[in-house]
Amino acid sequence: MMKKFGRMRSWGKLAPEFSFALDGGKQSTDDFYRSLPFNRSLILILISAVFLFVFSLPLLSMGVMSAGGDDDSLFSLIFMVFSLLWMLGWSCGVALLLIVFLGLILGRETVRVTENKLVLRIGIPGLGFGVSYANELIRNFRYQDGEVSNENKWRGQHLMFDYGDETIRFGSSIGKQEAEKIIAQLQALFPRHAAAPVDLSSMTAAATAAELEKVDAMEVEQRSAVEIGEPASLVSVSSIALIIANLIPLFGVILGGWEIGEIMLLFWAESAVIGLYNLCKMWRIGHCSVLFYGTFFVAHYGAFMSVHLLFIYVLFGGELVGEGDVSQLQVWVDLQKLWPALLALVVSHGISYFVNFLSRKEYENRSMSQQMKEPYRRVVIMHLTIIFGGFLTLSLGSSLAALVLLLVLKIFADLRSHLLQHTNSPV
Repeated sequence: MMKKFGRMRSWGKLAPEFSFALDGGKQSTDDFYRSLPFNRSLILILISAVFLFVFSLPLLSMGVMSAGGDDDSLFSLIFMVFSLLWMLGWSCGVALLLIVFLGLILGRETVRVTENKLVLRIGIPGLGFGVSYANELIRNFRYQDGEVSNENKWRGQHLMFDYGDETIRFGSSIGKQEAEKIIAQLQALFPRHAAAPVDLSSMTAAATAAELEKVDAMEVEQRSAVEIGEPASLVSVSSIALIIANLIPLFGVILGGWEIGEIMLLFWAESAVIGLYNLCKMWRIGHCSVLFYGTFFVAHYGAFMSVHLLFIYVLFGGELVGEGDVSQLQVWVDLQKLWPALLALVVSHGISYFVNFLSRKEYENRSMSQQMKEPYRRVVIMHLTIIFGGFLTLSLGSSLAALVLLLVLKIFADLRSHLLQHTNSPV
């Protein structure tokens, strides 16, 4: 099954689209909707219950451990936050097992036709995993009433159709009379159902490109050049805003007496800003599916940030609080001192979000998994640059010239990542 879908991903615009989202039943935009019978296995229910119990134990034990720390040190805060984020990430796996367990007990399979696509979804009432298929390649709806292969034996009597040169199956234990009624309704919605399957593997490169260009042309007609906008450049609004936001710490160094510790803490906080806007991007791409993907991202990215904060105070904390343990209150005081520069970074990344991601529609043809990975490359490059510059600054005695050099290195690394991200071409 996975090999089949993996091969179909090479079909570009015509490849099946996957989603994990809420399913509230028939919508006003649906041309067809039906909830199908669903076979249940007592053995699979028992196995899933055991897995759910086993995977829930570490979650409970970590909860007990994280409740043990009650001192006011930074290390205690990091441990508590890291534990909570680990629990949040682990709970995603437990939640999936819970959905599988509930699916085996309460599960259903639905089929809907909306916006000229056929959508198959399997899950519990209100929530499920779905795959949508484009009208262009749907052919030959039919009923499987005879011998069933071992791979699909659990379905029993079921429905299927051809998608390209692949067979897609749906439903289980469907009676012949009901199956004929569903097929008749689907045939009316997909008039090319009787045509022969399309063998994409035997199509020439030119024929495949021509097929995909038909889909692309329809989308391009709906988007004017104004809507698409110009890609980011050195003189674009988002690039200028980024440069200005990165210059504000320079005034903090000259007028406010900031040292290397304050600068490192500021750019750590910028990582949180990038993560926040990434959640907004994930919502725009996947909407309700961000409840799962966003939770996992917050857990993983937050754990990365919590360890990074400890790393900053261990290496550069002497410039912030001197010798001795760092209190949680001290961290808050240090962050408050940086609010003008941090606010500028929030505005800068906000401009980039609206100008590039929304106005230029960068969210189109981008998956949730791609968007989840996006912040890491930029943050890692940025922080490798400033950490290298930080050690250089310390070796030079935190002089004004060294701090200015550090800020210049950061601006260069940040601007380069920004342009690569929003132009897809090297600078």
